[in-house]
Amino acid sequence: MAHQGKREGLAQKVDTAAQEAERLGLTTATLILRMARLEIDRAEPKKVETIPGNNLRSKPN
Repeated sequence: MAHQGKREGLAQKVDTAAQEAERLGLTTATLILRMARLEIDRAEPKKVETIPGNNLRSKPN
């Protein structure tokens, strides 16, 4: 799935940034980045809503 690959790439970048912030002693930035990583892990891909082709409300009167 393409979304999973993008998500993992983003998660890796966030992890790297958090490690660098921690190394530099930037505790607030480290905390924010760790929280961002948790949100990435919790996020679910949005389901695409399809509109039926025979929707009567979309047709003109």
